[in-house]
Amino acid sequence: MTRLQAFLALATRQDAFLVLLIASTAYGLLQGGRPERFGAVTLFVGAVTSALVIGPVGTRFYHVEPGILEIDIVVLGVFLWISVRSTRFWPLWVAALLTAEVIIHVGTVIAPSVHWKAYMNATALWSWLIQGMLVAGTFRHRRRLKRQGVDEPWKT
Repeated sequence: MTRLQAFLALATRQDAFLVLLIASTAYGLLQGGRPERFGAVTLFVGAVTSALVIGPVGTRFYHVEPGILEIDIVVLGVFLWISVRSTRFWPLWVAALLTAEVIIHVGTVIAPSVHWKAYMNATALWSWLIQGMLVAGTFRHRRRLKRQGVDEPWKT
């Protein structure tokens, strides 16, 4: 068993996401252009703030998490802005995934009988994919820089 496999066997999903969050944020901040850095900070602050406003253990996700919904809407707004202003395509994908996450929250308002684990897993799924989009966007930025020598961050 490799060290990674041993870690994953012992780690909770939250631990693994924290590692992904820190790694993707660091990669975006250190290797990304301005849109990647702006996105990395937005995602990191959103995740940390969400962890602070979530309901108490034992009641989490039994009803809509209003604090997380509000944060998701703000982060969605930021990524819509980045999508319109930047020359990158990845923020649009993040905005689409965040829209799906907000729809999950709204769906729980409409159908409150949804099992809490389904609600929790549905909202968490998008967060993993969004971190992947940040990594992919940063990687592509580095590749464009290497190939062209420049990668304009914002539309004129």
